[in-house]
Amino acid sequence: MKRVVSIVAAGVLAAAALVMGVGAQATGPVTLSPVADTYVQHDRATQNFGTSARWSTDGRTGMWRNALLRFKVAVPAGEHVVSAKLRAYSEASARSTEFVDIYTTAGGWTETGVTWNNAPARGTWLGKTGGFANGAWVEWDVTQGVGATGGEVNLKLESNAKKWLGFKSKEATDATKRPQLVVTTAADSTPTPTPTPTPTEQPTAAGTLGWGPVVAGDEFNYTGAPDAAKWNVYDSPGHAGNGIRSPQQVTVDGSTMVMTGTPDGTTAGMGAKFANQKYGRWEVRAAGSGDNEYHLVSILWPDSENWPCDGEVDYAETTGAWDVIRFFLHYSCSNSQVSAQKTLDVARFHNYAIDWSPAGMIGYVDGVEWFRDTDPAHQPPGSMHQTLQLDWFPDGTTNGAGEMRVDWVRVYAASSS
Repeated sequence: MKRVVSIVAAGVLAAAALVMGVGAQATGPVTLSPVADTYVQHDRATQNFGTSARWSTDGRTGMWRNALLRFKVAVPAGEHVVSAKLRAYSEASARSTEFVDIYTTAGGWTETGVTWNNAPARGTWLGKTGGFANGAWVEWDVTQGVGATGGEVNLKLESNAKKWLGFKSKEATDATKRPQLVVTTAADSTPTPTPTPTPTEQPTAAGTLGWGPVVAGDEFNYTGAPDAAKWNVYDSPGHAGNGIRSPQQVTVDGSTMVMTGTPDGTTAGMGAKFANQKYGRWEVRAAGSGDNEYHLVSILWPDSENWPCDGEVDYAETTGAWDVIRFFLHYSCSNSQVSAQKTLDVARFHNYAIDWSPAGMIGYVDGVEWFRDTDPAHQPPGSMHQTLQLDWFPDGTTNGAGEMRVDWVRVYAASSS
């Protein structure tokens, strides 16, 4: 048996019971408002917006807005959560193809006290939703953030869309348009269910294989444009002349570098100024999503710029689907290639690594080897550097937006063997 518990906009008495901790349990659909919801704004860093009739996100430089919501989820005895979806009523001025990401976040904030300066940091990424239209409901799957046993659920929404995206809050005059959290539960198969494990990051090749200290890279723990001392951000035509690469399409939000691609092919790319070297180990934590015409690419590119003769190592690339990752080792002036592919949910963060030594190339995903080439004829002849690109490959289908997110780039010393 499955049960649907609607945590929605009204139901003041039931909400009070949960907030006061009197042990109310849902025996049918229960209608509740979020116990708190608000937003914070970068250019009004000390101002609180807890009484606003709407909350919003915004990715414009200097005007970032992030939304915060809190729910109290009571799971009936002998049952566990199998699905949870956040629903919000959009006030976007026109249909938007941009995305809003949703994360868990720590508690400790209050609706009437939180500001940009004291807002909690994001936690685990839960997913994203796009395609907002004025006067329509939109939905995020937040099952992982609610967990099997419910309790207090804190959520944070962020967007890199270069526009305001607004949604009705629990203070909205029309109670039927307030936020909703729809939770589905099912009977436990055993009297005492095993708690859902706390999500952890996937293993890294560096940690699994003992690569030692990081010698160069970028943790993206700042805000604004990518660090000009570390990155050359492209301002040029796009891949193969398709679209353009614009510095406006890449930003760092305090923990992640984000590249966004528009439906018309305005996208981004950048090359590292660090670790220009022959041989070494590189690892990147990345994710991407959106239209299949956009390809996420993590590359070692020749410092000589003599392509294709001096090679190219695409150690993480999508080529038209976001559920398959590929490795391409390009070599020779004829642009010959060897490759591998792996089924993978690229929308979730994974750790992609390359170990380049005189013995050859080894590729890793989440610390597990998936590519190896030891043919000396396939080796790049000179030093290379890291590039990150969101490339546009128009294919005649309806164009949409795309996004690439990178948590960090880390470089390690070459193997001594």
